[in-house]
Amino acid sequence: MARESDSTNAAGTHASEASWGGWARAGIEVLAILAVFAAAGAWPVPDVNETAYLTKARHFTDPAWCQGDFFLESPDAHGVFYLLMGPIAAVVSLEQAAWIGRWLGWLALACGFRWATLPLLAGTLPKILAAALFSLALRHTTAAGEWVIGGCESKVFAWALVLAAVGEIGRGRLDWAWLALGAATALHPIVGGWGLVALIMSWCGGFLTHRSNGDFGSPPAVSKNAPLASVVLVSAGLLLAAAGVVPALGLSAGADAAMRAAAAKIHVVERLSHHLLIRTFADGMVARHLLAILLWWLVRGRRPAASPPEQAARTRVDRFILASLVISLAGVAISLLEPFAANAAYSLLRFYWFRLADVLVPFGLATAAAAVLMNDSAIGVLLPARPAVTRAAVAVLLCLDLAHESRHWPLPGRTGLMARSDTKVDAAAWRNICEWVAHNTPADACFLTPRGAASFTWWTGRREVVGWKSSPQDARSLVEWRKRFVDCFSRDGSFANMERSTAALGPDRLRRAAEKYDATHAIIPPDVPGVDTLPFERLHANRGYAVYRLK
Repeated sequence: MARESDSTNAAGTHASEASWGGWARAGIEVLAILAVFAAAGAWPVPDVNETAYLTKARHFTDPAWCQGDFFLESPDAHGVFYLLMGPIAAVVSLEQAAWIGRWLGWLALACGFRWATLPLLAGTLPKILAAALFSLALRHTTAAGEWVIGGCESKVFAWALVLAAVGEIGRGRLDWAWLALGAATALHPIVGGWGLVALIMSWCGGFLTHRSNGDFGSPPAVSKNAPLASVVLVSAGLLLAAAGVVPALGLSAGADAAMRAAAAKIHVVERLSHHLLIRTFADGMVARHLLAILLWWLVRGRRPAASPPEQAARTRVDRFILASLVISLAGVAISLLEPFAANAAYSLLRFYWFRLADVLVPFGLATAAAAVLMNDSAIGVLLPARPAVTRAAVAVLLCLDLAHESRHWPLPGRTGLMARSDTKVDAAAWRNICEWVAHNTPADACFLTPRGAASFTWWTGRREVVGWKSSPQDARSLVEWRKRFVDCFSRDGSFANMERSTAALGPDRLRRAAEKYDATHAIIPPDVPGVDTLPFERLHANRGYAVYRLK
């Protein structure tokens, strides 16, 4: 039986990479891909989720910073990321830490993407073209809204390792792929964990394919490595994965079945339904994802003929992508259980069943399209125009897309830019009031903040009673988070009828919330009904917000 790895292909790849010219070409390709990714990912600081991940990282390293904050002291689900980024966030400002982490993340993604495409695409231009197509497809063809290129958080680095694993899968070195996915799981248990599941499924698919072809010899090899080396790599991958999975499993420790069920419902239905519950996905996203799958399947069939090693790499990577689609289909099946067994469905859906395919489908589409676009014969079959004209038109369109995406780069002279974390507040007034709080309130102050605020702790270094983006990961704290949100914003105990400020519920409700959660101050928009009659001392105000002393 033929091995899954192809030594000829691997030897040729390593030989080309070993020379000075090979290293220079690799460096140019990585820098070009890095530029493509940075063009789409550089939003003003702090970006979505950076307010949670980097404040957690800083508190992880410096527990005295915002000591006593409910969210920051909840159990950690991404300890390896906090261990790596925490020392940086503790010695520089959070803004500087975000930019350092972003560039490191984009560099990791660029290296991972290049490594993933190396067995599939020959030459520099096809890889850069595939990177631009990947960036575009990621923004417009996901079903559950998964993103890869953006701010600094643990999953960015985990996705870089998943891409590296795709490269190893293409080479047939499944033990190295297992190691890379184990490291991805250490950084982000969901991202890397589904990659490990898909790797097992794709290997089994290869095994069954070999058997169905009438070859009943040994199963497809894990790698060309010696058996002992493969055992070491697989064992190391398991140990790395355990570093992410074991703490994640511990998030339900101390919670009974009822609390776990309540936390799952909060997580799936009330907090993250746009990523987890398919019936709530944004209009058109599922349809675009299905069209992307169809397009990938059609384009992959139009790829030009390849050498046996390259064709084997394509087959292995395609099998991995198909495994991710099977996982998504399982998520759809679980979603159908909601009307009949809601608690069971929610307990399963919290594991992000659509996440892996959201990234691998754009990758497969981008690499297949690049292979077709770089081949004159393949283009000629699809389009009547001259191949050079077609490639030029595609290049111009992709450059326009990247230029359009880079309009949010916070470059000197650009005004009116807004961090995506501050889209639900008056950004300029919010930043101004946070600066005042940072300089004029005690370090141990605790605040009731507007419901749409996400960056309060980031800008002020002060504790917060509760924040929407600052939702804990463990069951007990997630139930407590919902209780705090209801106490501070809800009129009827649900998430459907909430005010944007606790003050809108009246001074008695504001006082009770402050006493219950030890809040010493509140930030209140001046247009909240009844704000002028609040029996609390107003310390400072601007056009959008006012700071009140509650105790």
